[in-house]
Amino acid sequence: MKIDFPPRPVPGPIPAWAFPTGTSGRLGAGLGTLRCDLPGRRLAAVRLVLPAGAAREPADRDGVATLTARALLEGTSPGGGTRLAAALDRLGATLNASADLTALRIALDVPVTRLPAALDLLGEVLRGPALDDADVRRLIRERQEEIAQEDADPGSRAHRELRTTMFPAGSRISRPTGGRPESVGALTGADVRAFYAAIDPVQANAVVAGDLSGLDVDALLSAALGDWTSTGAALPAADTTPPTAGPRLVVVDRPGSVQTYLAFAHGVPPRDHADWAPLTVAARVLGGGLTSRLNAVLREEKGYTYGFRAGLMRMRHCGLFVAQGSVHTEVTAAAVADTLTELRGVVERGITAEERATAVSALADRAPAEYETARAVAAELADALAAGLGADHPRRYIDAVREVTPEDVARAYAAHVSPESLTVVAVGDASQIRESLEELKFSAVTVISAE
Repeated sequence: MKIDFPPRPVPGPIPAWAFPTGTSGRLGAGLGTLRCDLPGRRLAAVRLVLPAGAAREPADRDGVATLTARALLEGTSPGGGTRLAAALDRLGATLNASADLTALRIALDVPVTRLPAALDLLGEVLRGPALDDADVRRLIRERQEEIAQEDADPGSRAHRELRTTMFPAGSRISRPTGGRPESVGALTGADVRAFYAAIDPVQANAVVAGDLSGLDVDALLSAALGDWTSTGAALPAADTTPPTAGPRLVVVDRPGSVQTYLAFAHGVPPRDHADWAPLTVAARVLGGGLTSRLNAVLREEKGYTYGFRAGLMRMRHCGLFVAQGSVHTEVTAAAVADTLTELRGVVERGITAEERATAVSALADRAPAEYETARAVAAELADALAAGLGADHPRRYIDAVREVTPEDVARAYAAHVSPESLTVVAVGDASQIRESLEELKFSAVTVISAE
C-alpha cells in the first residue's frame, strides 16, 4: 500500500523585525510617558525612571538613593511593607525598586486586565510613601549586611576598585553606588524623605509595554500620578566626571585566595557616540562567548579559567570597556600577559569577517528572542530614556550593529581603547602574585587591603 505523505514544510523568509518604539506623551506639565503596544503580551510591564540616581546624591549622603528606592517598597504607612506586598499579590503583580548612578528605577509587572488597579496602587505609593524612621533604620542594617556580602565577592570587589581607581578621588562615581557601611550608617529617615521630596516628576519617564488594546494608558497614568509633584529643593546636578587612563595595576590583597579575579578596564564614549556599536562588537569578539578570543586562549588553550567575558558598562556620560574573569592563582601573571596580548590584537590585526558575523548574530540577529517579553522591551526603552537617548535608540543601535564592518570595529577600538593605558585590578593573594605581576613591567603594582 502506497502512503502519500504531505510535502515537507519549507522554511520561509525570516519575518521583518524592528525594535518597537512606542508612542510618547506627557501628563500635563509633569511625567513623560511612553506607550508601547505589544499585541499578545498579556503581562503589562511598567518601568519608571526617576532622575535621582546616586550621581545626584547630596554631599555626604552616599547610599541615600538606594535606601530611598527600598524604602518606597515599605508602602504608605509605617511598617506597611507586608500590607503592600499583600495588595500586590491580590492583583498578581510585582513591584521592585532600585537605584544606580543614573536613575531611581521602579518596575511594576501585572496582568493587563489588572493594570488600572495596579497603577492606582503604585500612585498611592509614589504620592504618599511613609518613608518611616523605623523602616529606614531596618533597611540601613540590611544594607550594611549586604555590603559585607558584596565585599566578600571577588567580582564585586574588583568592580568597586575599578571605579575607585579610574575616577578621581572626591567624585561620586569613584565611590560605591549603594554607599559604604559608614555612609549608610549615618543616614536617617529625614535624609531619605528629603531626597525623595526633591525628585522632580517633570524629569521622569514612565514606560508601559504590553497588549494595551482598549486601554487609555495616559489617562490611567494621569489618574494615578498626574498630581504627583516635587516638594523639596532640587537635587544637585549629576556627577559627570570622566574616567582617567592608566596604565595601572592594582592588587586587592585577599590572603589565602586560590583564585585571582582579574578586571581590565578603559574609558570609552557614551552610548550616543557613533562608535558605540562597533565597540560593542569588539567586546563581543573578545569576550562574548566560549569561542571568543579571550576564552579561546585563556580557557580552551591554556586552561587558566572557566570563562572570561568582555563588555561595555553603561553610564549616562561615558562608558567603560571591561574584560574580566577568575584564574588560578599560580597563573595570574601569565593570564594577565595573555589577556593583554589579545586586547592588543584587535589594534594590531583587526577582526575577521567571520568574527564580525558571529558577533552581529549574537547582538542583533537574536534580538527578536531577547526582546520577546514586555518586561525586556519596557526595561530597554526606560533605560534609553533615563540616559537621554530617546525612545528610538534601541532600534537605531540594533540597526547600527548590523551595519558594522570589520574595519569599523578595528578603527573604533583603536581610537578609544589603548591597551597600554588599561587599568588592571587583581583581587587575590598579594604574597603569591605581586612579584610575578611586577615582572610583566606593564605598570607599577599597588597593593591595597581587601577591607
